[in-house]
Amino acid sequence: MSAIHVQAASPEAGTVKILGFKYAGDACPPGSAEGAVSDDGQAITMMFSEYTASTDAGLDSLRKRCTVTVNLSYPPGFRFHLGTVTMRGYAKLDVGVTATAQTSYYISGIPGTGRANRVITGAFDDDFKFTDRFGVLVYSKCNFIRDLNLNSEVRLNPGQPPKTAVISVDSEDLKLMQEFAIIWESC
Repeated sequence: MSAIHVQAASPEAGTVKILGFKYAGDACPPGSAEGAVSDDGQAITMMFSEYTASTDAGLDSLRKRCTVTVNLSYPPGFRFHLGTVTMRGYAKLDVGVTATAQTSYYISGIPGTGRANRVITGAFDDDFKFTDRFGVLVYSKCNFIRDLNLNSEVRLNPGQPPKTAVISVDSEDLKLMQEFAIIWESC
């Protein structure tokens, strides 16, 4: 009788960890971002407390960006890509204003960039939560851990004549939140 060995499709709970992360950008000044990986290793959540674009403070405030570099640790025998990004926040847009939220990711040393994009059109005054798939899937290498780089941007187009708009923090916990679904594969 022979034994059949089946590899798990994802790492065991508790074995995927963020060893550290760095962030920079006008949407995420020092002390304004937090990151965590879910206990089951299936999601990375980023929260930002100062991620706001607005028409009230001049051209520089119409677009805000943040780049996050995640040092992710996981057991050998797996590789991953990001499947979706869920963004939660609040927007108030007059008629004729559009807000664009863009997210991309890449893995250091690996060609390709995954991108997701969402447009909200005014009039709009509410909390939002939307999930988008990445158009290109970028896979990590098997048994070779590299930094995961997450880029995000919110941008307002106030129209002509300029209208009032803000895309900002979630009203429940005062943080803009992004959750990235991690798709694991055995290798």
